[in-house]
Amino acid sequence: MADTPRFERILVTNDDGIDAPGLAVAEVLAASLGSEVWVVAPEHDQSGVGQAISLHQPLRHYSRGERRYALSGTPADCVMFALAHWFADAPPDLVISGVNCGANLSDAVMYSGTVGAVLAAAHLGVPAVALSQAFRVRDEIDWAPVQVLGERIIRRLVQRQPDHVCWNINFPALPAETIRAARVTRQIEGSVPRPVLKAGEDGRGLPYHWLEFRRAPDAVTHPQSDVVALAEGYVSVMPLQTSRCDEDRAQAGWQIGELQL
Repeated sequence: MADTPRFERILVTNDDGIDAPGLAVAEVLAASLGSEVWVVAPEHDQSGVGQAISLHQPLRHYSRGERRYALSGTPADCVMFALAHWFADAPPDLVISGVNCGANLSDAVMYSGTVGAVLAAAHLGVPAVALSQAFRVRDEIDWAPVQVLGERIIRRLVQRQPDHVCWNINFPALPAETIRAARVTRQIEGSVPRPVLKAGEDGRGLPYHWLEFRRAPDAVTHPQSDVVALAEGYVSVMPLQTSRCDEDRAQAGWQIGELQL
């Protein structure tokens, strides 16, 4: 593609694990973008861990082919480990996280390990994109939207990416040829009203609980939201920043500095 040169080195990770089909899709996409692709992904499924890192257990890595490694850690661990080990001389030109099996929208963004990986990368100054593919039936997921549109979108975004900003990109569950365009969106809360507990009892009669979320995507109606963009047939492109500080609110409501008590 003529609008931008190839990246030299790309790091690919995910939160679904080293054997996830979406990771294979991301590897092919990375190969179309860069000259050298490295894969460092969790040994097991790490969905829902956000930007967590491992502080209470050692990390072990296992070779799964040339420049492919499984790591006994989280997606953020994978990024940090790779940058400290294989990329100690120079960081990669791009980090791709995904392709996640299912969308990461609205409230789910803060829990997503897919997104956590790119936040970790952006915090270290590396351009990064999180890719997620929505589906209607989990075991019949169509990766074509990412395969057809992913390269073009990533090139456009990374060209304009400021420091410490990464991108959360979600592809609708539609045939690739019917997708209307990409839309820059906002994270609007409300799709997960509250957590719920599902109780059970193990073989010894001891209680346990599963933490679940009752999703309510119809509750998000803001026209600039990622939820509405996907519902209307657009690819959702959301800029994320590593700082948790609400700068606008801080400037509007408080004088930065001392707070008299």
